[in-house]
Amino acid sequence: MKNVLFVFLFLTSSVFASEATVDIRLSPAGNFSAKTPNVNGFAKKVGNQVVAENIVVDLKSLKTGISLRDEHTLKYLDVQNHPQAILVKAVGENGKGSGIIKIRGIEKKIEGSFKLSGSQLQAQFPILLSDFKIEGIRYMGVGVKDQVTIKVQIPVK
Repeated sequence: MKNVLFVFLFLTSSVFASEATVDIRLSPAGNFSAKTPNVNGFAKKVGNQVVAENIVVDLKSLKTGISLRDEHTLKYLDVQNHPQAILVKAVGENGKGSGIIKIRGIEKKIEGSFKLSGSQLQAQFPILLSDFKIEGIRYMGVGVKDQVTIKVQIPVK
């Protein structure tokens, strides 16, 4: 089974904040995260299910904390041609969910788990970068592992 993590985290406050985070592991060792606050959309409760559709993440605004790494990240994501990642649709019930995500124009099925907490949803969906033709990322002898973890915060309505 191919794995990469896609997580929806929703903040509990009077103002709902959105954010996407990609946790990236490196080889031979290390890790870093790329983050953006530019996420549009929300999840909703429909009976016992939680449904999210057309959640859009602006990939152009991803920041890793190092400007050169930001440039490389945006290059490998090909944000000039594919500026957004989209959770096309996801449905979950009893802590498990599945859906479709679109990155670089490629749609793939995702499966994972979720947790509801008031107006917050935390969901995890594994994927592989290679499923989206993102491969061969190396810089000065350090490479990016194929599995990444994506976390997104959006409100639940």
